Amino acid sequence: MKIPLSRRDNRSPLNGASRVVLAHLVVIHPIPVVRRGVIGLLADSHVCEASALSGFESLAQAAPMLATLGTGDVIIISGEDCSALERNKLPQGVAVAAIGSCDSNAQRAFEAGTIDAALSASVGAEDLVRTVMLLASGGRALPKRVPQPRLPGGLGRLSQRQFEILELMTRGLLNKQIAWELGLTEGTVKSHVSAILEKLGCSRRTQAITAFMTSGARDFERSRAA
Repeated sequence: MKIPLSRRDNRSPLNGASRVVLAHLVVIHPIPVVRRGVIGLLADSHVCEASALSGFESLAQAAPMLATLGTGDVIIISGEDCSALERNKLPQGVAVAAIGSCDSNAQRAFEAGTIDAALSASVGAEDLVRTVMLLASGGRALPKRVPQPRLPGGLGRLSQRQFEILELMTRGLLNKQIAWELGLTEGTVKSHVSAILEKLGCSRRTQAITAFMTSGARDFERSRAA
């Protein structure tokens, strides 16, 4: 059963403060591990009931759900997809946050009213929950720009095998699945993943995946394969 938006709940695993329980929160992102990660963080935070969380791979898939949203509901969407979002077609009062970029494009989208907040790819649980609660209450926030890894140069430092593993990571494959796909041991894949993160200047797997997807890496991949 969904909890009405106006209801208050005194539980908060993050700081013990009272919070608004959202009626609907929709996450739209093409990378499964990113989408599931955001949903998992929000579910663990109890910012809303698990039944209120929905995840979709694309705007097209999410369209029927978006039409049912209302005041106080929140959409978290990939930086790539936010440019295709027709804000004027969303129900009034729905807030939108783009995840994966806090660059000049996000600044322009914020100023144009396309989004109400921008989240970096490395956003932590507390900042994510704080931003969602702000949006649900009608606020807006564009965080300070967070430097992202310079992927074209970083990708050039990867070995062919590491590049293959990173590409499989972007498809949402886990280490065990990557090992099976490439005929490697899981331990070998783990070692490669650690090296990939170090070379790209990333501290988290999701950072490397998001950076790969948002920095022209697909074109770089094609040029390496040619």
